[in-house]
Amino acid sequence: MTTSKQLLTLAGCLSLAVAAFQLILTFSPTLCRVFGAPEELMTGDPLWFYLASFSATALFGIWGLYGLSGAGRIRRLPLLRTGLLAIGGVYTLRGLLLIPVLLLVIGLVPAEGPVPPQLLFASLLASSVALSIGVLYLVGTFGSLRDLRPRPQGA
Repeated sequence: MTTSKQLLTLAGCLSLAVAAFQLILTFSPTLCRVFGAPEELMTGDPLWFYLASFSATALFGIWGLYGLSGAGRIRRLPLLRTGLLAIGGVYTLRGLLLIPVLLLVIGLVPAEGPVPPQLLFASLLASSVALSIGVLYLVGTFGSLRDLRPRPQGA
């Protein structure tokens, strides 16, 4: 197995782990608050909270399957190359939120009010994880571009 396939396997497995963690968050309002869920979502109609949480779980799960598909671990999924690039891009963009959080932590950007330390920690952790997974997807995808070409219809 090539390094690119190993990176996509790791990215897919990490996305599935994120999906499992999101599912755990669904049933723990306290953890949701620690990880910065909007208070309006937490105190409003529980249907919206569960809908948002299960949707996020499903999205991360599908992304994990795309990573495993790109690595050749499961059958080829539709729009594989485009999907992997989009997934890597979204994760990386989310991970880049690490920069403003770091600027806030080191004091280069003033906070509008008191920021709970657990929220800063959760933001740093979530951004670091997202950036890492995004880089794995992108590097793995770019290394496997030839293998990920769309197949002809008759093949």
